[in-house]
Amino acid sequence: MSSVLLAEDEFLIRAVMVDALGAIGIPCIEAPTGQAALDVLAGTAPLAAAIVDIGLPDMSGEKVIEAALQRRPELPIIRCSGGIASDTALNPRIHVFPKPYSAVDLSQFVASLLGKS
Repeated sequence: MSSVLLAEDEFLIRAVMVDALGAIGIPCIEAPTGQAALDVLAGTAPLAAAIVDIGLPDMSGEKVIEAALQRRPELPIIRCSGGIASDTALNPRIHVFPKPYSAVDLSQFVASLLGKS
């Protein structure tokens, strides 16, 4: 089964999202840093989508999104930020989800995106 890559540095947000997605049958691969997310994207784990926080501690989430666009051309990407969307957000594969968000709302959005709702 494919997982969702969750690139989020805040432990509590990550934990709540993993629980919310798990409750609806969507497994997660957690990445607390941009580099961890890049490692997952470069690997062979099957991914159904990627949720990327823009404010990662070691690099901008925009770099993770750019890598996902290059390495996983079929992968839907959910860009999470409280700021203004960049030009990459104009790509039809990128879905902008504003912060703050509720874990239930985001997990339901992911489920609808993956056809699981």
